[in-house]
Amino acid sequence: MGQKLEPGDRAPNFDLPGVYGYKAGATSPSHEDGVRFKLKEWEGKKWVVLVFYHQDASPEDTRLMVSFNGYNRKFESKEIALLGISWNGVNSHRQFIEVYQLGFPLAADERKEVTALYGVIRDEKNHFDEVETRVHRTTMVIDKTGMIRKIWQDIEDLREHPLEVWEFIAKEKGI
Repeated sequence: MGQKLEPGDRAPNFDLPGVYGYKAGATSPSHEDGVRFKLKEWEGKKWVVLVFYHQDASPEDTRLMVSFNGYNRKFESKEIALLGISWNGVNSHRQFIEVYQLGFPLAADERKEVTALYGVIRDEKNHFDEVETRVHRTTMVIDKTGMIRKIWQDIEDLREHPLEVWEFIAKEKGI
């Protein structure tokens, strides 16, 4: 597993296939169309909110991602990129985006390399009291220089979490 990242650390670069966010009446382009997400592409241009989550369309992760979708335009208007990352593949991401009309992109970490690099993999007990290795829900805010400014783990209120992220960024950026 990756090292434990802390605020003040430089965010590791990545290059992942993915799917762009929902646009009414259009199919989301994806990896087959050459869509890739690289952290370096935002460096010097935008702050980035990385939302690591376990699984497309699970009740908890759907609640979290739909809540972030409600803030997506606000983030975009202030030069903040929002990117969801999970182990699901691009086809699953495309369906998740289209069913819930998520306006932001999702990246597919099927090889589990980026989630390991960012240290967001944990062993957790499932509903049957069995231990599973999973992506631990984590949100990271990265500034234009590539520095991690804030990390949230063990998120309690999935619906209100995007507001907490927005308020943190607004305070940090003075907006």
